[in-house]
Amino acid sequence: MTNPIVTHTLTGAALLSALVLAACGGGGGGSASTAASSSVSQTASGTVTGFGSVYVDGVEIEDARAATRVENADGSYSATALQLGQRVRVAHDGNGTASGVTVDAAVIGAVASGSIDASALTFRVAGQAVKANTDSTLGVVTMFGGGYTAFTDIAATDLVEVHGSVVYDSTTAAYVVHATRIEKKSAITAVRVMGKIASLDTTAKTFAINGLTVSYAAATLAPSTATLANDQTVAVWGPSSALVAGGSALTLSASRVKVINSSLADTITSGTTQLGGLVSNYSASAGSFEIEGVKVLVGSATITPTGATLASGAYVQVTGTVGTDGSITATAIRVRQASTTDDLARVRLTGAIESLTDQASFVVRGVPADAAGIDLATACPGVTLAVGTVVKVTASVQSGTDVVLATSLACTSSTTYTMRSTSGTAGTVDSTAKTFVLTTASATTQKVQWSDQTVFAGVTATTLDGVAVVVDGYLDTSGTLIARKIRNPAVTTGRQDSDAYSGLDTSTSRSWTQYRSSRR
Repeated sequence: MTNPIVTHTLTGAALLSALVLAACGGGGGGSASTAASSSVSQTASGTVTGFGSVYVDGVEIEDARAATRVENADGSYSATALQLGQRVRVAHDGNGTASGVTVDAAVIGAVASGSIDASALTFRVAGQAVKANTDSTLGVVTMFGGGYTAFTDIAATDLVEVHGSVVYDSTTAAYVVHATRIEKKSAITAVRVMGKIASLDTTAKTFAINGLTVSYAAATLAPSTATLANDQTVAVWGPSSALVAGGSALTLSASRVKVINSSLADTITSGTTQLGGLVSNYSASAGSFEIEGVKVLVGSATITPTGATLASGAYVQVTGTVGTDGSITATAIRVRQASTTDDLARVRLTGAIESLTDQASFVVRGVPADAAGIDLATACPGVTLAVGTVVKVTASVQSGTDVVLATSLACTSSTTYTMRSTSGTAGTVDSTAKTFVLTTASATTQKVQWSDQTVFAGVTATTLDGVAVVVDGYLDTSGTLIARKIRNPAVTTGRQDSDAYSGLDTSTSRSWTQYRSSRR
């Protein structure tokens, strides 16, 4: 069915003011200065559903030159790599070219002891209830990462980063994070919680976010002119040591509190925007609902597919006008259907194959894909898949594994920003020009250029020389590999989940052999 809101290239209306974007610090993250981008006229906020580009709720946005960042506790930004299931805010020029992508986790912290319910697929982190989903007919299937492949991998006291939409549960009278991604972390720099303020006490300087009491007495408030109020959506950071349990109460002494406005931009504006997520607090009589704390007025909006109904917990994509009060008057609402062929349910991957075990088992854009159900003779006539073959894959998320199941496959030619992964040893490093030469196992050489937007993992710009690295990037017109990510898979901080399927990581039991055995 045709999606009137999105196609495979970005559409949508203009947002009147530009986002303030970060020019991310190079050499492995760290602080980032901010600069206004005159090319920014629109935003898209939602869940990462693929890479090509990056797909946000099925919308393709070219991010090859975009600053991809995460906000730190001190207000600085660090370069980061995108993952399936993350919630992001994208600033773009209206023609499908992004200038900035900001990653927004719902909660970061430790899994509370005694909170894991394997039957209900729930647990708690920093006072926030988290719920996973394994059934695509019920909604978005939760992606797992950082070593997790299923809910059963989660253990008490694990450090996790959870992405998803917050939905009000009338039975428990509390908000629950319906997770789109749960990732295990080896370490965190701070506890982070995002939610709506309740029980604000301006004298004691405390407020509640669900089961968490936040003390903001010593916190930096952002923006500095903001005034806290009940029902505001905020992001809160605090050191792990500042999260203290006292009886049944849990208190976080915040170091920073940021008010998130209704347009999910850096300033409240009038204009139009697109927003995806789970419906919360739906009221048919009032004709309104919330997504991520943003009030959406249904009005005369076109709802698709025909016959689709709105309800709390439904995943939707909204196009509408942002009013001066921060609410969105919807012009179009697309409701995710149970079928995994729905645009809002599919995973899309475009890029050069990074590793290949056989014609049905390969990794592209850091995602292992199972193409056993594809007729390759029809999908790619005359082509034998190999490392470097450029493919377009449509797939669905599978429960209990990080391997996506391909439903369609096509072989295609490279484009200007086709992403590829190249392994080799770094040498002839020029820190001034930000270049080095990558020598591959076959003794071929490739010039690599990095920038302030490049993510370094397990290696830094100053320690590159002589290190065996994997470089993800695209070739410019001169044949130079423009690096989006440089990592050293020999160390924990430089590994990624797909290394288990590429032979780069032998410390895990995950493999194509194990996967095939589990699917028999």
